[in-house]
Amino acid sequence: MPKQKLKRRSDGRYQRKVTLSDGRQKIVYGRTEAELKAAVSFLLAEDDAGLQVGDHTLVGEWAKIWLNSYKLSLRAATVRMYRGSYNNHIMPVLGCMELRDVRPVHIRKVMSSIADKSESTQSKVLLTMRQLFETARQNALLLRNPCDGIKITRHAKSTAKKYLTPEQAETLMRTVTEPRARAFCALCLYAGLRKEEALGLHWDDIGPASMAISRGVTFPDGNQPDPSMELKNRASRRVLPIPKKLREVLLNTPHTSEYVIPSADGSVITSTGYQRMWQRYVTSMVDFPVHAHMLRHTYATTLYRAGVDLRTAQQLLGHATIQMTAEIYTHLEAEDSLKAVHRIDEYLEKGTG
Repeated sequence: MPKQKLKRRSDGRYQRKVTLSDGRQKIVYGRTEAELKAAVSFLLAEDDAGLQVGDHTLVGEWAKIWLNSYKLSLRAATVRMYRGSYNNHIMPVLGCMELRDVRPVHIRKVMSSIADKSESTQSKVLLTMRQLFETARQNALLLRNPCDGIKITRHAKSTAKKYLTPEQAETLMRTVTEPRARAFCALCLYAGLRKEEALGLHWDDIGPASMAISRGVTFPDGNQPDPSMELKNRASRRVLPIPKKLREVLLNTPHTSEYVIPSADGSVITSTGYQRMWQRYVTSMVDFPVHAHMLRHTYATTLYRAGVDLRTAQQLLGHATIQMTAEIYTHLEAEDSLKAVHRIDEYLEKGTG
């Protein structure tokens, strides 16, 4: 058991010299005996856990090691997310602090600074901090993860529709006539492809009754596509049935490139090329808001309305977890329950007649 000696300093603080398990000695301070006792207990707990007591590694120093050792093998877009979350939101608050000094209150300070940001942004920042400090704990630089128990600030959900009505979907496909734009809309609307999956699709991926999703076109560094063409997750690699409406569109789409949605010169499309196509041939053609992910969400709605079970819907959408699919289904179920009020009113009116 380490030896401990209590002493009161001239400034009124208490101090105790603690001998650690490796023979080193460290002086601990406290304004009261209770505060000193708590500081000693924390130090001994760190020592028992095998931490290098007295380590002065800064959060910023560890962040560089963490990114290079744990994250560089991931998709470029994912690395960019972690780097952006740290540089823009975490570093200004925690970068110059020592790892061992970070407490939950400091994590809350970061989260408070972005409480007005989207839930998505908050989740990415909290995920980055949680993993950053968890790997520090696994490397015996921390006793516990200061992010434990921290949550994002939920916002009131927007009342804007996340999907198209059947009438809007029909109008879109009737109005969008440019071949590439029409094929893109059909792939997202009738097969639920993500934007990057539709842009990465080859004609060779399409068979008589199904198509294979095996690559995605993303733009992590600006305009040029990522050469790796990696998909978002393992579940994204899937084989999808081709509905009749999609088949009709594809049969009438010219084969000008190996890509179904190529750039004007037939090569893989750039970010600028996609934006130009979308604005010129899609959004300018309809009088209602529409974006690519809205078409994918419309497909998810179609699956729900068609009675497709949750597990099958997860596989068709390429969701990494069934919770993601369940969230969409639950939202649609809630909408349906609100519509039931008309049937309730009709029943009650009959009962009182």
